[in-house]
Amino acid sequence: MESQLSQLLAVLEQKRRSTLEMFQALQAMTVDDKQVSVNDEQVKHAWNPNDCSDNFTVLPDKVTARRGRKTMRTDLIRGKKAYVSGTHVFEIFWPRDERGSHAMIGMATKNAPVSRVGYSHLLGLTSDSWGWSLVDKKLMHGGRKFGIYPSDRFDYDVPDTFHVILNAEDGTLRFKADDEDLGIAFTDLPHQDPSNALFISASANCANVDVRMRYMGSTGGISQFSPTGEQIVSVPAPTGSSYYTFHPRCGDNVDLMHGGRVARRRQESFRDGVVLTRHPLKNNVRFQVRLDTKISRWTGCLEIGFTSNDPADLQFPGTMTECIEGVTLMWSGSNVRENGEKVSEFEVDLDDCTIGDTVGLERSDDGSFHFFFNGKTLGEALRLKTNQNVVYGVVDIYGQAGSITISETDEGVDCASANDRVKGEISGTDPNAIMFAMRETVELLAKGSKVDSLTAVQEVFKTIMEPFDETSDERLRKRFGDHLASLRGGHKLTRLLRRLQRMGDRNPSEQTWLGITVLRNICWNYSGSSLKMCKQFGQSGLLELMLKDIDKFGPTKVTNEKERDLIRSAFGVLHNCAKATENKQVYRDIRAIERIAPFMKSKDLTLAMGAMLTLSYVAEDHKIGLLAADEKLIAHTLEVLKTTLDDPRLTGTVEDSVFSALEITTGLGNIAVNDTNKDLIVKLGGVPLLIDLLKKDRPDVQESAANALWTLAKAKRHRGSMLDAITGLTSLCRSTNAAVKQAAERALTRIKHRGQGQVLDIRPTSASRGHCNYRELCRRFKNSLELHEAYFEPTFDMCYCTNCHNDRGDKLYYGRGQPAKDYGVPFGWCRFALQTPNRALALDVFNKWHVAFHGTRLESVKPILENGGFLIPGDIRIGGETLRECDGHFTDEYKPKGFDTKHIFLSPSIRYAGCDTYAPKRFFLDRITKKSHKARVVFQVCVKPYSYKVAEQTIGAEFEIDPKFSNQEIEWFTKERGAVIPYGLLIKIE
Repeated sequence: MESQLSQLLAVLEQKRRSTLEMFQALQAMTVDDKQVSVNDEQVKHAWNPNDCSDNFTVLPDKVTARRGRKTMRTDLIRGKKAYVSGTHVFEIFWPRDERGSHAMIGMATKNAPVSRVGYSHLLGLTSDSWGWSLVDKKLMHGGRKFGIYPSDRFDYDVPDTFHVILNAEDGTLRFKADDEDLGIAFTDLPHQDPSNALFISASANCANVDVRMRYMGSTGGISQFSPTGEQIVSVPAPTGSSYYTFHPRCGDNVDLMHGGRVARRRQESFRDGVVLTRHPLKNNVRFQVRLDTKISRWTGCLEIGFTSNDPADLQFPGTMTECIEGVTLMWSGSNVRENGEKVSEFEVDLDDCTIGDTVGLERSDDGSFHFFFNGKTLGEALRLKTNQNVVYGVVDIYGQAGSITISETDEGVDCASANDRVKGEISGTDPNAIMFAMRETVELLAKGSKVDSLTAVQEVFKTIMEPFDETSDERLRKRFGDHLASLRGGHKLTRLLRRLQRMGDRNPSEQTWLGITVLRNICWNYSGSSLKMCKQFGQSGLLELMLKDIDKFGPTKVTNEKERDLIRSAFGVLHNCAKATENKQVYRDIRAIERIAPFMKSKDLTLAMGAMLTLSYVAEDHKIGLLAADEKLIAHTLEVLKTTLDDPRLTGTVEDSVFSALEITTGLGNIAVNDTNKDLIVKLGGVPLLIDLLKKDRPDVQESAANALWTLAKAKRHRGSMLDAITGLTSLCRSTNAAVKQAAERALTRIKHRGQGQVLDIRPTSASRGHCNYRELCRRFKNSLELHEAYFEPTFDMCYCTNCHNDRGDKLYYGRGQPAKDYGVPFGWCRFALQTPNRALALDVFNKWHVAFHGTRLESVKPILENGGFLIPGDIRIGGETLRECDGHFTDEYKPKGFDTKHIFLSPSIRYAGCDTYAPKRFFLDRITKKSHKARVVFQVCVKPYSYKVAEQTIGAEFEIDPKFSNQEIEWFTKERGAVIPYGLLIKIE
C-alpha cells in the first residue's frame, strides 16, 4: 500500500493538480485491476489481424481493433472464426465519441470488401454483408437501406457497450443493449452453409477508433443470452459443489442452466417463476440462493421456503403463495406464511433484496426450520402445524428478481462461510456484475474506521466511480445510482467523506486530498443521475457538508485550484439535489438560499452559474429578489446554452462541468420570475436560442423551452424578439405530445396577446374572465352528471384554460403546506369548487396541508361525494356495496407482491392523476352545440403532511411524466381516510 501511494504521489508531482488529472493518477495506480479479462476462447474468436484493410491493426489485448489515420476512406475488419451453425454472442465496446459518421457493426462473408474510397456504409454495401449503423441507426444490406433500427426509434442512442447475437441456425441477427432486447435486425442470413460462413465484422471511417469485441459464447457453452437474445445470467458457472440443484420441472417462465444451479425468470412477466429443489431438503444441509440480477420495471422480489409437494407432480402456480396443494411455508416480504396464513414475521423484508444478497433455510434433526439472510439466522426456529417427513426447497423468482444461483454448500457443517466463498464468483463488466461489486464496497465502508481510508477510496474509485465514467448511458447510470441508494450507499459515502475531510483539516496530504476529490465527484455524478441518491444525500447530511465549504471560502476568498474544485463540486451536488422535491424542506432547514445567494456575485462565472441554477429550484416566492443576476452572468449562461445546440445529446461542457440544455432552460425559466433577469435574458439573445431548442426532437426540451418563452413574454423591454418565436410555437401547437402542445399554446397566447385574446383550439373565450366558453362547456358536462348543487361552492370555481390561466398570470407550479410541497397547476382543466367540512377550516388545511390530485372514473364521482370523501378497497359505502379495485388495476388476486391496494392514491402532478389509467375518458355530447367531446374528471384535494408515503409511478411509463416531479416520487398513498379532504372537482374536455 505504501509503495502504491508513493507511486501515486510521484505521478501527482509531475502533473498539474486538477481534478481530471487526479482521476488519471488514480487510474494509473489501479490500471492492472481495470484490464478487461480475456480468456483463451475469446482470443480464438477475436478480431483477425490478417483479415482486414491495411488501415486496421489489432492491439496487444488481442480483442481490440484500431483504425489508423488514413482519411477519405472506409475500412473493415472481420473476426477470426466462421459461423455456420449455433447461436453466438459478442460483446462490443465502441465509445460514442469514437464513431465518426459511418460506424457499423454486423456480419460479413469472406467475399465482402475490406476498404472503399470515401465515407460509406461499407458493412452492408454488397450482398455479402449486413450492417447496423450506430450513428444514423440504418440497417444496410446489398447497398440498400432496410429501415431504422430499433424500429422507428430515430432518437435511440446506442450505448458504448452492447451485444450482437447471431443465430446461425435460422439466419437471424439481433442486438441487445443494457437490459433491452432490440429485436431482430436481419433475417435470411446464410445459415448452415459452409460456403457462405459468417464473420463478426466492423467498418469505420474515424481515425484512431478502438473497437473491442469479446466473444461471450454459444448456446450450450458460455453464452449469457438465450437464442432470442434475452439475458440469461450475468455470472459465470457457479464454483464448488452443492448438494442441491433445481428440478427440471419448474414455472412456465423459468430457464435453468449450469446443471440446475442457476435459474432465471424470463422478462415477459413478473410471475410464473417457481422453482423447487430436485431432492428433498436434507437435515443440517442449508439450502441457500443468491440473487444475481434484478429487473427494475417490476415490484416485489424473490421468496423462499419449502413445500411437501413433489416437483414431479406439482401443478405449478403463478406464485407459490397461491399454492393450495399439500403444505407450503414461504418467506414472502417480511412475513412467513403457511398455506397463505401468516405464522411469523421477520425484521428483514425480502422485497428490499439487492444483488448479491443470499437467503436460505435449513432443517434441523428435530424437524424445525431456521431461515437465513446473508448468513445470519433470523428469528426463532419455525415448526409446521403438522410435521412433514419429506419437503422440498422452493424459490419464487418474482417481480424484480431476475436470476438466482444455489450457493456452494457442504453437508453437515454450518454454511455461513459459503456466503463469503461465492463472492468471488461474480466478475465481468455487465451491469449486474458491477452492482455486485458495488455492494461489496458498501459493505466495506460499513466497517467505518476499521478500514484504512485510502483503501476504501481505492475500492470506491474502482467499483463506483469507474463504472459511471465508463458509460454515457443515462439509464444505466440511474440504475447504478438507484442500486447504491438501495444499499444506503449515500449514507456510507457521506460518512467516508466526513472522515477524509476531518483528516485533511488535521493533517493535509496529497493522499487525503485525492480521496476527498474522488468522493465529492462521486456524489456530484450520482446525484445527477439518481433521484434516490439525491434524497439519500438530503438525509445523510451531505448538503450541510457542502454548504460549510462554501461558507468557509465565500465568493471572493477562493485563492487556488483546490479550493475552487471544492466549491465547484459543492455547487454540483447542491444543484442536483435541489431537483428532488423531497429535499426542499432540507434546503429551508439549513438556510441554503441565504448561504448560496452571495455566490451569484462571484467573478468566477462558472461558480456563479452553479449558484444561480441551484437557487432557481429552491428559492421561494418571497425571496425572488435573491435571484437577480448581473449581465455578465446571464451572458455566460446563454453562451453555455449555445454550446449545447451542436451536441447530439444537447449537453455542453465548461471547465469540466457538464450542463444539459434541459437544466439550463429550466433554470432560465425559473429565474425569469425576477423582472430584471427577464429583461436581461431577452436583451442578451436568449430568445433565439430557445427558438432553436423548439426545433429539437426532444419533447422534454421543447416543453421547457416553450415554458421559458411563456415566462419571458412578460418582459417589459425588447419585446420585438419575442415575436420571432411565433412560427416555432405555432408548429408545436400541432404536436402529438399533449404537454408540448399545451406549453406552445400557452406561450403563443401570451406573446400574441399579452394575456388578452382568444385561445387557439376549440375553446373560444372572450378576453374577460367573466365569461369563458370552455368553462361553460365544462359546466354543461358537470350538469350532465346530475350532481346535487349542495355539494358545490361556486365562489371558488376556477378555469385553467389557456386564456384564463394567462389572464390571471398564474404560474405552472405552486407550493402549499407546512412544510411546503409543490403541486402542478391543473392547466387545461376547469375546477368546480366543493363544499368543505368544518374541520377543514378548524385544521387550517388550505395553509398547512399539501395539495394533490386523485383521478377517478366518471361513475365514481357521485358515490365519492355521497360518502363525503374517499374510501379504500374493502370499505362499505352508502347502499351496502363493498368498494373494489377498478378493472385494469391491481387487485389482491393479481398484483406485485408487496403492493398493497388498500390505500388512497394521490399525486402532486395533474398529468399523472389525470392520465388514462386513473381518469379514463368518456364521450360527452353537448346538447347546445351538438358536438361530441371526450371528458375526464379528477378531484383536487388537501392532504395532511406526513400522513402519506411517496413512491414511484405504477403505470409503466417509459419517460418522465412531469418535468417537476420525477417518476420516482410522483405517486403518493395513504391509509388515513381523514387525512384527505377533496375541495374541487376538476373536469377536462378534449
